[in-house]
Amino acid sequence: MKLWNSLTALFKPTVLSCDPSLLDALAEIANPRIKLASRYQVRLQNACAIAVSWSGRIVAQLPVPIELSSNSWNTEPHAHAAFGTSESVQETISHSAEAQTWFAQNPLADHAYAVLVMQSQLQQRYGMEVFGDSVRQDVAQQVLVCRGQQISQVAGSIDALHGMLKQRLLKLVASHAAWHIEAREQFKRQLAAELEQVRISWRYCKPSEARYAALTQQLDQLSTEFNACRSALEPEAMLALLETSLTDANSHIRLETQRLNLNKMGVVVSSDADAAEIALSHVLAERGQWLDRTIVPVKIVRSDIIPPKDFSQRLDEVLF
Repeated sequence: MKLWNSLTALFKPTVLSCDPSLLDALAEIANPRIKLASRYQVRLQNACAIAVSWSGRIVAQLPVPIELSSNSWNTEPHAHAAFGTSESVQETISHSAEAQTWFAQNPLADHAYAVLVMQSQLQQRYGMEVFGDSVRQDVAQQVLVCRGQQISQVAGSIDALHGMLKQRLLKLVASHAAWHIEAREQFKRQLAAELEQVRISWRYCKPSEARYAALTQQLDQLSTEFNACRSALEPEAMLALLETSLTDANSHIRLETQRLNLNKMGVVVSSDADAAEIALSHVLAERGQWLDRTIVPVKIVRSDIIPPKDFSQRLDEVLF
């Protein structure tokens, strides 16, 4: 009976807990050659399940979407901090091909959910401050500066947005593996070039020459390093690297929350009647150094989508 159960288990089709298309996409992002590894989807199952759980915990930490619109710009603290004018809000939303496409495909929807992605940092400057009845010049201030604003991951509901963000986080983890694989490939190319140069020198060097022994030792060392690097780029080794990236995602993709009390000028203040607290979520990705992107879940409205002007209208504006 035990033998029969063992044989049954061996030939029983494996049930994949993670969607095979997701596993295929992760392998494609990391390196397409991973698909040459034996039963790569089955072997990615456990690592993918761990990463899916991790991405769910990360997305659960995000705040509820704020309304990002030209109408809410002056009253919503996050929108006011991220954009200089209400027109710039409308331009950013309108220039998003993803938002344009989504509203075109959902003609009855008047709003959608997305994330505002940008770079933000605090910069030091000197400005004016009022102290009682006096005004002080050149007071050291910290100002929030935002740039590169884009709309991404457009969805019809908050749940759908969360689902898209989880998928995006998993793909970021796979891109981390891709970055390391590319670094290995670059190192392999560097070793190959060095190996060729040393091999030429060694080939034209006589055993009686003093440098022959040193060249032989260098040739052996480079050959060993090159073979090790080549082995690290085999499908099985790259699959193992992707597995490690997925199971240890928190080591190279982090979410940090920054809370700031800002006045209307974007200056960090400790207390101000007109100031408001904002919370910014920073996604940090390790790529040799930590890359920082700020994301804010937002609700956008159809009325902020400006249809592109046709050529004749642009001509009229130029001529008159």
